[in-house]
Amino acid sequence: MSDDPALMRLAQAAGLQSGYWDGLGTWRGLTPAIAGKLLAALGFDPAGDCEAQTTRLDTEACRRPLPTVLMLGAGPEGTFQVALPVARAGERFEWRLMLESGEQHAGAFTPAEGRASEPRDIDGAPHALYAVHIGIRLRAGYHRLLLPGLACETTLIVVPAACHVPDALAQGGRVWGLAVQLYALRSARNWGIGDFSDLARLAGIAGRMGAALIGLNPLHARNLARPGEASPYAPSSRLFLDAMYLDVEAIAGFAACDAARQAMADAHFQARLARSREAALVDHELVCALKLPVLRLLFDAFRALPGSDDRVGAFRKFREQGGADLQRFAEFEAARLDAQDSIGGRDFQIYLQWQAQVQLDAAAQACRDAGMTIGLYRDLAVGAARDGAEVASDRTLFAPGISVGAPPDLLNAQGQDWGLPPWNPRRLAAVGYRPFTALLAANMRAAGALRIDHVMALTRLFWIPPGEKGDQGGYVNQAFEVLAGIVALESLRNGCMVIGEDLGSVPDGLRERLAELHLLSYRVLIFERHWNGDGSFKRPWEYPRVALAMVATHDMPTIAEWWRGGDITRRDALGLFSAPQLRDDEARRRDAERPKVLALLGELGLAPADVAANADQLGEALHAAIAQTEAMLAVVQVDDIIGEVEPVNIPGTWREYPNFRRKLSRTVEQIGTDARLIRLAELMRAAGRA
Repeated sequence: MSDDPALMRLAQAAGLQSGYWDGLGTWRGLTPAIAGKLLAALGFDPAGDCEAQTTRLDTEACRRPLPTVLMLGAGPEGTFQVALPVARAGERFEWRLMLESGEQHAGAFTPAEGRASEPRDIDGAPHALYAVHIGIRLRAGYHRLLLPGLACETTLIVVPAACHVPDALAQGGRVWGLAVQLYALRSARNWGIGDFSDLARLAGIAGRMGAALIGLNPLHARNLARPGEASPYAPSSRLFLDAMYLDVEAIAGFAACDAARQAMADAHFQARLARSREAALVDHELVCALKLPVLRLLFDAFRALPGSDDRVGAFRKFREQGGADLQRFAEFEAARLDAQDSIGGRDFQIYLQWQAQVQLDAAAQACRDAGMTIGLYRDLAVGAARDGAEVASDRTLFAPGISVGAPPDLLNAQGQDWGLPPWNPRRLAAVGYRPFTALLAANMRAAGALRIDHVMALTRLFWIPPGEKGDQGGYVNQAFEVLAGIVALESLRNGCMVIGEDLGSVPDGLRERLAELHLLSYRVLIFERHWNGDGSFKRPWEYPRVALAMVATHDMPTIAEWWRGGDITRRDALGLFSAPQLRDDEARRRDAERPKVLALLGELGLAPADVAANADQLGEALHAAIAQTEAMLAVVQVDDIIGEVEPVNIPGTWREYPNFRRKLSRTVEQIGTDARLIRLAELMRAAGRA
């Protein structure tokens, strides 16, 4: 390997951060060994001439007239830069702008008449960047900029100043909503997993109570060939939907399909269906075993329809609009499923996605019909499974062997390895950021809001090389302004507000920049403390306005368990503390937190009469505090309102705990009449949340 100074200069030029402060207060510098592995994953040769590679990076912007992607702000006039040899700066060149609307503009420029910057010597010839002014109003969108005389063109992305925010919120309004894990919904009619029809029913309930939104877990397509892999945060593909959320009996054609109805009438089928419904945990394997054969029968009946049938036309339109991404996904999933149980076929996979989108759209319409001003609030995972359809669709997009994660902190002294491969930022730029654009558009469909998991990934991601643990990684910079600009553009185009999950290690200044973009911060009461002071909890008026506020999240213990310290006992039993001292330290911190919680509630006049005997009173009081915050959105987990104790997910576990399987103890029908939820709705209205 080259000498370390040259290697580290290359690492810096390639976007690797020189080190970081971990959650334990320790500075961890980037080592040459880790730098070399990360550079190799980015496509560099750490054993080669590092100085030459650094020089090439330094002159990269001047090596072609236009970059692969050019981003400008929307407005009356725009200025871009063109890279040219200084010797050609006096020539006259034409430019052409082709807007996505079909409208075209043209003009000409002489580089020498504009401001020159960043002089570079390339192969012995001086080059520079020259400012070119185009005096037309640029509208937000994806356009093409061409320089015919230089045989060069680029994608011109014109972005708005900020993300979409509904008018009522922009003018000072505050609203509230419910959060639920869709798979966890029980009902008298579902097949052992919450489905889109359950979601539509919950929308009616929430709307009548005055809620403006329903927050959901990621709805991404999971691995149907291995349904036991239950995490919605490690899906096969984030571009498509989990077909197991389909309400089979709501599919058009079910009533007329004798084969499907006969299969369901079978005594053995009914026995398994009853077992699936009654189970305390979602049996994902059983759900798939029940649904897939019946769905295949419905698909067979669909294929027998005449070509003139409206449903056939709708299917063809869906397939065409899905384009190459849908075809690749369907081929991948069909091949994998066929190899296991002969239930597959590319068109069958497309049929499942079509029906899932139809039912999700119906749930979104149910939100509108119920008067919900935002509707569905979807969740975008930070990555996809290494062996899934999304990665297989274009492996060149992903950094080979790398996993994303998080550095060490109090709960994870070895750091976290999420096992998800990251996009190579250089490759993503080379393809015009189209995969990122497509991902946002797919997840904003049928949604009034989108949560971006680990929003820090817009500016940096923690990469872990193969064979290393989470304490042996490094941060890789991302093209924040471009990525954030695309988020704002897609938000505007889809009428979808955006929430950034900014928990954990947040770079200085990021939250302020996100607020400027109207990208809401994700504020969790349990973490909102005066950390540089006495550790007291923040008062409602100390929460930022451009934010979503909630008491706890799906990655945390329920309120009832947190208050009693049961989560500490649970994690200790699972072996998640590397030493008894760490367990005891956390127990002491929890003991110190309880009086601070009560102090906050007492100051607000919300202290429960007997919190030790009634966790419901504590939960209600904490949500009353959230209702009073300045945050635009206040979100309440259904789990905490109806008194669930066991957590949805315990980070750091896989098979040790049944993550993303625990069902709610009450059905959708019962939730609608639950006195605790009715009181909560009254509380939100009293706090002025419309």
